[in-house]
Amino acid sequence: MRIMDFSPANCRNCYKCVRNCHVKAIRIVDDQAKIMEDSCIGCGKCFVVCPQNARNIKSDLSRIKEAIKSGKKMIVSMAPSYNGIYKTPGKLITALHKLGFHKVEETAVGAEIVSDLYKDYMNQHSHMKHMITSCCPSVNLMIQRYYPELLPYLLPIASPMIAHSAVLKEKYGNASFVTFLGPCISKKCEAFGYQETGDMDAVLTFEELDHWLEEEHIHLNALEETPVNTVASVYGQRYPLEGGIIKGIAENIHASGFRSMSVTGIEDCKTLFETLSKNQVRGLFIEANICDDGCVGGPAVSKNADNVLLRKLQIDDHLDQVTVEKSKTTMSNPLLHNRSFTNKHVKKQQASQKEILAILKSMGKVDKQDELNCGACGYNTCIEKAQAVYEGMSQPEMCIPYMRSKAEKLSHIIFENTPNIIFLLDDHLNIVDANPACEKAFLLHASTSKGKALSTFIDDQSYRHVLETKRNSYNKKVIYKNYNLITNETILFLPKQNMIMAILYDMTSLEKKNEELISLKKNTLEIADKVIEKQMRVAQEIASLLGETTAETKITLMKLQQIVLGEEGVVK
Repeated sequence: MRIMDFSPANCRNCYKCVRNCHVKAIRIVDDQAKIMEDSCIGCGKCFVVCPQNARNIKSDLSRIKEAIKSGKKMIVSMAPSYNGIYKTPGKLITALHKLGFHKVEETAVGAEIVSDLYKDYMNQHSHMKHMITSCCPSVNLMIQRYYPELLPYLLPIASPMIAHSAVLKEKYGNASFVTFLGPCISKKCEAFGYQETGDMDAVLTFEELDHWLEEEHIHLNALEETPVNTVASVYGQRYPLEGGIIKGIAENIHASGFRSMSVTGIEDCKTLFETLSKNQVRGLFIEANICDDGCVGGPAVSKNADNVLLRKLQIDDHLDQVTVEKSKTTMSNPLLHNRSFTNKHVKKQQASQKEILAILKSMGKVDKQDELNCGACGYNTCIEKAQAVYEGMSQPEMCIPYMRSKAEKLSHIIFENTPNIIFLLDDHLNIVDANPACEKAFLLHASTSKGKALSTFIDDQSYRHVLETKRNSYNKKVIYKNYNLITNETILFLPKQNMIMAILYDMTSLEKKNEELISLKKNTLEIADKVIEKQMRVAQEIASLLGETTAETKITLMKLQQIVLGEEGVVK
């Protein structure tokens, strides 16, 4: 079952999660971040740094609400870090009761049991080379997946969460519903198997609790304080602090011949585990925690929590006031001291040198000097990035310097070669940059024109109007007589840069062609007019001639008639 992933609707393909994943268990698929479960250690670091809050984490909240509605005995096992995360812990207890929980006990009771089991195990296995605490589920996953050679040193003992759940199930009955409440996302991964067997029921983070309280309109500041039902001693309440486990069993560690060492944070854990893998030291009892500063620095704390430093100080202040003696609770449940870990080693196929070089070339890295090793893609070196591309965990486009260079080259090509006149002005209408077409049109030179006022070369009135009104001007015909230039002018105000960008389309040749066409049309009309006038004159002349010949013909006919009539008279 998928416990954690990113929400596709929110992911913006920024690669920040990839850059912050120390085990590189995130790949980008179709511009969406995706967690690879077989490589992930559940630390939650990627969710903490995600600027879009694109987290999609399996939630038990609906199951908890359903259990409350069904009338089950609701029990909370609360991680001891709550004393540092909440300024008024007693009000938190009251809020939990208002939500429907019957009992609230401290997981630190389970921590006391775990410490006792650690002591027993050390007494019986003092011959071991090293011992590593198994309270942190992310540490356990890191060793199982990336340092399987260290599995023999991982203490086969349940975590305080599981130990306390066993205590609660025995105390309130197996039918009770036990919910672990804490700052850890990885606990959801650890709890999954135990939920399947019914040894515990749900995991709720402080962050989820905050959302739930908001839904129910429960405000902590408006509540009275209520004491926790079962309080643990300092012995167990130190667990969320760095070195808290060791401090409670230090005498036993030294008596067994071990040296104690506490490490927090992924990188420090990796460094130590690599050292152990190389057999560079021996005889260490290691308290390991993936979160910086221990559990109090968990990834799913309340949004109203103080910074980690203040949380630690608040827990210290609280511990000074704890007077409860160590719990006498003991458990013989085999669930607690027969824990097993399996080898889940992540096997990666290595690319050949030829394949690496081909991938580097696809990212524009032809020579060694092209390998910047900037880490912007999330990988320490360009070689590591190329290996990730080979594995399908990354793409060549994730190389930010390469993509920036590519984009700059493209924009530079357009800027340099467009026939349009383009120039940039600052908020004082001084020239910031101008492309070659602009230099040619206005007889500028890049080295001497930059920084000079636009008014030095052309009238800047329309540009000043755009700057003052912050309203763009589009497709305005402007004639620059001094430069024999006619343009279609667009002036844009760039609010983010507080600059002016002008794009002028040179219409000079087009206008000349239009003028020539108009002249041609005018000449054609004049010629046509002359032809028509001439035709009219010809027609008139023809008509005149026709009139004269018609009159002469009529006279001739009349004379011929007289002659004929005269002759006839003679005959008579």
